[in-house]
Amino acid sequence: MQPPPVSERDPGSLERYLLSFRWPFRNEEVHRILVQGGLPLWRQVLRFVPNPKERGKALELGSPPFHITLLLQRFRNYDLFLTGYAADGRPELRQQLESPEFGETYEFVCTCFNAEADTFPYPDNTFDLVTWCEVIEHLTENPVHTLAEIHRVLKPGGALVISTPNASRADSIANFLAGRNIYDPYHLGAPLKGSRHSREYTLAELTGLLEGCGYTIERAADIDIYPPASRNRRIFRWLMNNVVSRITKGHYRYHLFVRARKTEAPFRWYFPSSLFDMGHLAFYMAPRDPEVTFGINEVPHIAMGWGDLQRDPSGREYRRSGQVGDIYLLVREPSTAATVTLAGGRGEAQAWHDNGGNLVLLGATRFDAPPGRWTDVTIPLSADFEPGNPLHIRLDTEAGVDVHRVTTT
Repeated sequence: MQPPPVSERDPGSLERYLLSFRWPFRNEEVHRILVQGGLPLWRQVLRFVPNPKERGKALELGSPPFHITLLLQRFRNYDLFLTGYAADGRPELRQQLESPEFGETYEFVCTCFNAEADTFPYPDNTFDLVTWCEVIEHLTENPVHTLAEIHRVLKPGGALVISTPNASRADSIANFLAGRNIYDPYHLGAPLKGSRHSREYTLAELTGLLEGCGYTIERAADIDIYPPASRNRRIFRWLMNNVVSRITKGHYRYHLFVRARKTEAPFRWYFPSSLFDMGHLAFYMAPRDPEVTFGINEVPHIAMGWGDLQRDPSGREYRRSGQVGDIYLLVREPSTAATVTLAGGRGEAQAWHDNGGNLVLLGATRFDAPPGRWTDVTIPLSADFEPGNPLHIRLDTEAGVDVHRVTTT
């Protein structure tokens, strides 16, 4: 007997298809609620996912419970690489799903890592597509790290598809005006224990973050994926979407969907003040690169005391240090010198290692750089340099100095 037809345009057939899958210890009621509640969202995700003529590679960030996985596998032309997060630290998750009605059996294997902190276990320029659906709102600290890793593993021209609830959705505004709490409730029990929303986004915040990091927005929309709960809510939604939005230029529909592309432009570590507290950001330091270009990746590599980002007449970006300016690099290869491109200051450029609390001076060079004239100051590194140990560049100046770049050779 032939299995029933399934079409991505027919929600009834999609629901029947997804509900047909079985796995050990499946809770029928929970599964039914997940599918019926999630299907309007998953159908919109499919509409944002391009379908290539030639077989592509796709990375799905946050694959369990595999409903989007099943739909991508059936309706899009990609080899899927699945990921998850295991609180107990296990390196992978395995789940077998079987649909007797449709004659399909799968064993899904998820590679587990912390997408907010870890380096993704994939080479550069690997994937044609990355999906990041219903995840960004759960991050607690740093979506920029995740976007940097997505950018690294995407091929040039590759697509990133994001879905997330809209922080400014009309239903939340209605709850707020009625004196009700708009925040996500605690998730105490399985399967979503501890996964409440940490930070939701408006459409402008989400697209602004992506563009600031170097992506190009190909398509972005706010969409009401669920019907209003009452007649009053229907009227309120209409007013917000058709009257208020014309005045404020805001977006008030329930959910956000974005498709962005990686271009040839480098990734920029962009931390907008609308999302990050600038006072706390001054304490953030997580060196990961062997070179720093201001305006591109300096934020995780510099300590406190630097001025705002500026641009000279030629378009070169820079910051001015305080009397002391500290920059940290992570150099994994043997190196014999560090070079600082600077202007408008005099003093000494130093290179240091911290060997278990013992500071080791690797080299130092005096400089006197005229204002507006970029000068390369090279610091020889002694044999005490250790690859993989963060390299601390300190600029000890009379009254600060403009810095554009730091490299190692």
